Amino acid sequence: MFQYRRLSELFNYIRKYDYISPERLASRFEVTDRTIRNDIQEINVVLEEHGAGVKLKRKYGYYIEVKEESKYHSFLEKYESSPENDIELDSSKDRIKYILRLLLESGDYISLNELTDKVFISKNTLNNYIKEIKKIVDKYNLEYISKPNTGIKIIGSEEDKRKCIMDNVITYNFDNYITGFTKEERFLFQGIDLDYLKQITLSQLNRRNIETSDYNIKNLIIHLALMISRVKNNHYINILDIETDYSVMQIVESLCEDIEKYYDIAVSKGEKIYIYLHFVANTHMHATDIDDGWVKKSIGEMLEIIYENYHFDLRRDRILTEDLFRHMKSIFTSKSMGLNIRNPLINTIKNNYLLAFEITLTAVSKVFTVQPFVLNEEDVGYISVHVGAAIERYFAKKLERKNVLLVCGSGQATTRMLETRLNLYFQDKINIVRCISYNEYNNYRGKDFNGIDFVISTVPLESKIVPSVTVNFALKNKDIELISRFLSVMNIKKGRKESAFFDKELFFHFKEVENKEVLLRSLYDKLREKGIVEEAFLDSVFEREKLGKTNMNDIFALAHPMKLCSKETKVAVAILDKPVLWSEEETVQIVFLLAIKPGVQKDIEHLYDIFIEIVNDSRLQQKIIHSRDYKEFVSSLQ
Repeated sequence: MFQYRRLSELFNYIRKYDYISPERLASRFEVTDRTIRNDIQEINVVLEEHGAGVKLKRKYGYYIEVKEESKYHSFLEKYESSPENDIELDSSKDRIKYILRLLLESGDYISLNELTDKVFISKNTLNNYIKEIKKIVDKYNLEYISKPNTGIKIIGSEEDKRKCIMDNVITYNFDNYITGFTKEERFLFQGIDLDYLKQITLSQLNRRNIETSDYNIKNLIIHLALMISRVKNNHYINILDIETDYSVMQIVESLCEDIEKYYDIAVSKGEKIYIYLHFVANTHMHATDIDDGWVKKSIGEMLEIIYENYHFDLRRDRILTEDLFRHMKSIFTSKSMGLNIRNPLINTIKNNYLLAFEITLTAVSKVFTVQPFVLNEEDVGYISVHVGAAIERYFAKKLERKNVLLVCGSGQATTRMLETRLNLYFQDKINIVRCISYNEYNNYRGKDFNGIDFVISTVPLESKIVPSVTVNFALKNKDIELISRFLSVMNIKKGRKESAFFDKELFFHFKEVENKEVLLRSLYDKLREKGIVEEAFLDSVFEREKLGKTNMNDIFALAHPMKLCSKETKVAVAILDKPVLWSEEETVQIVFLLAIKPGVQKDIEHLYDIFIEIVNDSRLQQKIIHSRDYKEFVSSLQ
């Protein structure tokens, strides 16, 4: 196996021809001549160990030179039957995952030579991969064993091995994960009919009218496939007997009967408990005695903390309390059984619903403090979606409708039709003050636009007084989308006050900082000098840092206290020439230290809109990093 897929494709392409020119290769793979030369060097690192190499003959091109026919022939046989034909091993991450899978599947030692041959890497590269694999298995109470002249293996309980496989071998790309079975999954579970498992799983759920998400159904199927593959290779799980719910166990028994007949295996009691636990976790069937009163009381405490700290009053939102009850009952059922449910959307949620996530994290960290009911970031992500929807409803109630002037040049009938359709789609968002013709509009002067937020017109307009949107009188879907986007932008811009949030005296450009703590103390000192925060602010910031990482990506970190405790709403900004280590092995170059005055919810919302823009726009991040002074920084945000 070559280091990445382009090398494999390049090797296959060269060996088709007696000679092939560098120019043709560069054109074929859409890279430079220099890249082709570098790729050839990488290919030769592998081929030289197998009696061959890629050479360049002047005026002819590249060709394969075979020095040892038998070694090269043996290489080709292994290469053509290698996993590269079944799965992609384009990156070091893919190759580490593949080696980890081989070690977890094997009950015996695997030699280093066997691993290098299977993945076509050098021993030095394998040693680097093994360092990463050791870090992974340590997290699962598994032990890496090395025996001289024999090889390596991983030992530990079957339960821990399966957890490691699910977390590190299975790929959870959300869109691909729920739409079907990937090439990788079919390769991983060779000899197991995944479509059959889907059929019997859906049959059991539909027969009993059990509703769950596509993601959870896929989880169930993958756990069934993993159980079957492990049992077929004589790897059995030994979970202690637990008290089970009769109705859920009936479903598990029925599923296992089908599996035993189809695959000619015996499903032990321990395996049935394993499937039972994952069935409960993925169907939200409440099979434990979680106290409903305690869950409702805890939700009430959460909403009280959100009100006290952020002044969003969500306490009487029945939709929120009912949704949270159902979801948190399911989370706690899983946790009581020692299961943590993965959240494939956690990064999307954190990057796009930052405000809701931070508010939720603050609340749950104060309410759920005793194991096994301490919530992790993935749990918080799910809950924050419900909280975010409630915040949107909270603001929607307070949002004033925009006053609109409707201009239509094609007669009263079409004007009335357009007016009716606008009111139908935007009844809670706009108030049509007047309907006028194009000629009447041309006679309007400044005072005539008093109280008008914007104009909707069927003909293009030019005005420096109020903005306008041009639509078709039939109000097609694209026009509805256009108006919706326009309203969203208006609401953001209305509260967008960068100059109020940022301050020249709180903007810093550092060539280098000693560490994260020193940087935060330095920014805090400046905020305190200006009388914006008090001593308790810094303790609250460090408390939040302990709770979970505040770097949004590998560029931008958003540090802030656990609660709103500032006298003004300001952001201290640090731009670093040399990245600073922020969390584990992750570094950042842009650091915002956020100070927010209590009771200014709109400021919070608009600030987080700015932060989300930064997180999701790599070009904006680079503009900020390269801002030479405060003026350029503020300009980049506008």
